[in-house]
Amino acid sequence: MIATATTVSAAAPATCEPLANPLIAIFRQLVCVLDSIDNAMYSRRMGSLFADSTIGGHVRHCLDHARALLDGRESGAVDYDHRLRGTNIETDTSSARAELTRLIAAASRLCTVDADEELSVLVMPSRDGPTVDLRSTLGRELIFVLSHTIHHNATIRGMVVALGLPVPETLGYAPATLAFRDAIKCAR
Repeated sequence: MIATATTVSAAAPATCEPLANPLIAIFRQLVCVLDSIDNAMYSRRMGSLFADSTIGGHVRHCLDHARALLDGRESGAVDYDHRLRGTNIETDTSSARAELTRLIAAASRLCTVDADEELSVLVMPSRDGPTVDLRSTLGRELIFVLSHTIHHNATIRGMVVALGLPVPETLGYAPATLAFRDAIKCAR
């Protein structure tokens, strides 16, 4: 018998704490990954199975999104398409660790902020079209960055495992997947 997920209706969180804390936990998992690899492994092209990308490239991409939200909130516009490609964060684990530390602190400061705080989000829906300015909320964008980071962590997990190194047990798994696995364990 397979357990099924249940939906529980709950009011939207008043603050960002229940959204920021999981993002902080995911960032701490990335720090653990960085602690287990050297710069050569971090910047190694992983072949066609991983679209010839690197662990560092995926980490940088995730941190660009978090930076866009956390820094963009201060400037008044979140722009996920403005990325800092080719930085030391892609090739140097110390640089990535320093940026993760900064972003963890920035996310921590959001714990008392209203999740319904409105934001302007700039997006480029197609490569030849104009940028669109959308309205969103801080809570909605935090959950997007969390989900996006988990998605890339799944790829990072595969790369690290391919290198024969250990990874945090839950790295790259969505909360719903982990809850489902827990429910199956309890049903046995």
